[in-house]
Amino acid sequence: MMRLLLARHGETEWNADGRIQGYHDVPLNGRGRAQAEELGRRLRESGEKIERCYSSPKIRALETARIACRALELDEITIVEDLREVSFGAWEGRTWAQVEAQWPAEYAAYQADRRTVRPPEGESYGELLARVLPALARLQNAGGGTALVACHSAVISSVRAFLDGVEVLDNRFLSRCKLDNGAWIALDRPLQGAGIFPRPIQ
Repeated sequence: MMRLLLARHGETEWNADGRIQGYHDVPLNGRGRAQAEELGRRLRESGEKIERCYSSPKIRALETARIACRALELDEITIVEDLREVSFGAWEGRTWAQVEAQWPAEYAAYQADRRTVRPPEGESYGELLARVLPALARLQNAGGGTALVACHSAVISSVRAFLDGVEVLDNRFLSRCKLDNGAWIALDRPLQGAGIFPRPIQ
């Protein structure tokens, strides 16, 4: 089984402004590029023997992977479409305060349970997991060794919550398990055959 290191992309201007990104393609800012360089340096110095790199197709993740991989002396990055960030639909580009003001009922329902509630025109975290968990299982089954996976906050936090058996993904829980930009966690638990499938995701 391949060991996966799930890394959150570096900072973007939308991160810095508190704007919701989701499917929007927003590049790294200067701080984000520095975070990606630091990610590569820390991984290199950690003793992790990283042999492969995978990335979400979103430019902020792909930029992070490219910068980090220079430090890791990895030339090839494989894009995995299903690791893209959750879609926030009509809320993208806005701040959470703006969303709360314009969609108060929908905002309250979403913050109470992101697992089943969708933003207008967006995805629930359950729908996110329906594509992310099989994608990560495929990567785990692709061989041995260790791989870096550059992806997104909602991808990582929803997977952590799912593996912890948390059914109601409210904002308080997700805030506790959210990673900083440029941070990573190790995914050592096998997804395939570990009670994940065919357990209902929705």
